[in-house]
Amino acid sequence: MAAGLVAVLAQAPPPVTFTPPPRGANQTLEAAYGPAEPADLEQVASNGTSYQKRHVIVHGTLDILDAGRSFALREGMARLMLIPFNTGDYVDDSRLVGLEVEVTGIARALPEQQAMERCLGGTYPESKCADPLLPELPNARVNWPPVSVTVITLADRGTGPRARRAGPPSLSDTGIEAAAAAGKPVRAVGQFRGANLCHDLPDATRRDPADWVLLTTEGGVWVTGRRPEGKGFRLDPGYRGDNTRWLEVSGRVQAAGQARYLKAASVALIPKPAEAEATPCPP
Repeated sequence: MAAGLVAVLAQAPPPVTFTPPPRGANQTLEAAYGPAEPADLEQVASNGTSYQKRHVIVHGTLDILDAGRSFALREGMARLMLIPFNTGDYVDDSRLVGLEVEVTGIARALPEQQAMERCLGGTYPESKCADPLLPELPNARVNWPPVSVTVITLADRGTGPRARRAGPPSLSDTGIEAAAAAGKPVRAVGQFRGANLCHDLPDATRRDPADWVLLTTEGGVWVTGRRPEGKGFRLDPGYRGDNTRWLEVSGRVQAAGQARYLKAASVALIPKPAEAEATPCPP
């Protein structure tokens, strides 16, 4: 009897564990699914197969789909289900319900009835095994949209009854000198310039090898305290090709001589603002 029990235990599968993929440059969402491209919400919602696993930018009105769990994005009669990248995102994003928002994320059709599979060192729904960088998908339901977007960024478009999402004021509205004098948090939107690859600032003003440059409407600022990476993206300070990317950095401006430093509390990848003009990097 004991020998039989030992044999059964020896054949049992190993305990379920999840080992995330390594965080190399080739493991970013952009490397796996391509750069984000604007798409029409109605087209994505009605042609899920054509947009399967595409990195899209869509906008519409944010609705609650299931309280405490997920949202829907609506434009007219068309709807997409929104899958939070992290479960904690629901609380922050719920403040924008009823507003027109812009969403960047990965489009995927909901499975009818997915099986459990062995992968990643454990047993997971097949949607997790197929896309290990993304959260698993729920099975489709009658009252849910058939196509989902796993949310990488979600932002107020400023067209709803409330002009802006709650948060610190914009650096462009406050002014860099006033922001430095006040010492209060601000939001800075700008073009990523890597480790001063475009010589926007004197190299001698760089205080730490990890500091990088954000080119804002107020000029270039050194960003300190956080690397240019976040949920679903990782930019390379030494690669000029990443200078086409736009970021929103929240933090406090500090002045030291003629240089200005933005001590970052958060960094987010955003689409290029419609009113902004990209500044080419000199050869």
